[in-house]
Amino acid sequence: MSATEPAAPTLNDVLSAPLRVSAPDVHGSLAVFPLFGPPPVVEYVGFADGCARGVLVKERAGGATVGDLVVINPSDVAVLLYEGEELLGAQQNRTFDVSVLVPPGASVRVPVSCVEQGRWDGARHGEAFSPAPQTAYPSLRRMKNAASSARVAAGLEARAEQGAVWAEVAAKADRLDVESRTEAMHDIYEGRRDALHSFVVAVSLRDGQSGALAAIGGRLIVLDHVSRPDAFARLHRPLVQGYALDALDAAGDGPPASLDEARAFVAGLGRTRVTQHDGIGAGRDIRLAGRSVSGAGLVAGAELVQLTAFAADDLDDRLTPETRIRRPSRRR
Repeated sequence: MSATEPAAPTLNDVLSAPLRVSAPDVHGSLAVFPLFGPPPVVEYVGFADGCARGVLVKERAGGATVGDLVVINPSDVAVLLYEGEELLGAQQNRTFDVSVLVPPGASVRVPVSCVEQGRWDGARHGEAFSPAPQTAYPSLRRMKNAASSARVAAGLEARAEQGAVWAEVAAKADRLDVESRTEAMHDIYEGRRDALHSFVVAVSLRDGQSGALAAIGGRLIVLDHVSRPDAFARLHRPLVQGYALDALDAAGDGPPASLDEARAFVAGLGRTRVTQHDGIGAGRDIRLAGRSVSGAGLVAGAELVQLTAFAADDLDDRLTPETRIRRPSRRR
C-alpha cells in the first residue's frame, strides 16, 4: 500500500460502538456467549415476523431452479433474511446463501442451497415456503461462506457450491445415525430434537441481546449478530439448535472457552479488514478475511445490520499470551 493510499476499512469502521460480550450459558460441550451491540437505527423485521406480515418465498415463476428463490415483501417494513435460515416446502427445502435486506414492497431473487437432495416435487411448485425451527449448523454455514466469499473475490455472485452442501448434509446424517427418505437436513434435526431441546432450555436469551458467540469443546466457532435485539430474539432459538447439532457431532469435550478468550476474539474481529460489494436488495455485502476469522455481513446506510464470523480452526495459536489458555485436551 502506498503512503497516499487509504487503509482498507475495518469492521470497527462500520460499527458505531464495539460489540460487548457477557458470561456464557454452558450445556455439555456447548458454550454460548451473549453479544450486545450499539442501539439500532435501521428499521426491519426478521424473516419469521415478515412471514406474519405477508412475506412470501416461492419458486421462480418461469421455471424453478435449485439455486434461486423469489422473495416478495408486500409489507411496509424491510425484512432481513439471515444466511443459513432454512426454508421448508415447495419443490425442496433450501437455506439462504447470503443475508439480504428486502425493501418494503419489493420482490427480489435470492441465492439458496438445497438441503433435501432426494426431493424435487414439481406438484408443489406453487407452494410458499415456511420458516424452519432451526438454521443450518455452523460447520455447513462456514463451508457455504467460504465458497460464496471465493466467488465474490472473483467478481461473481455470492453463492455456495451445491454438490458440497449435499455431501456435507449426507455426512452429518451418517455421523449422527439419522435416516431420511429425502436426504433432508430437517430430518437430522427431527431425529435429534429431544437432545437439541435440552440445549435450547439451557441457553437463555438476555434482555437487549443482539447476537451470540458459540464455542464447542472449548473452541470458539461462530459469531452471529444483528443490529436489532427484537430481530435477534426470533433467531436465537433456531441458531442455538444449529450450534447444538454441531455440539452433538463434536469429538471430545474440553473445558469451556473463557470470557477473556471470547472478548479477545471480538476485539480482534473489530480490527479485521473488510471489503464492500454490491448486495442484493437494500444495503451492501461485506466480506471479512483475517488471520483468525472469516465471514460476511450486511451494511445498510451507516449501520452494520448483520454479521456472521467464523473463528479460524487454530485460533488458540493466534490469541495473545495474556488471553491464551492452554488445554491439552483441545490440542490436535
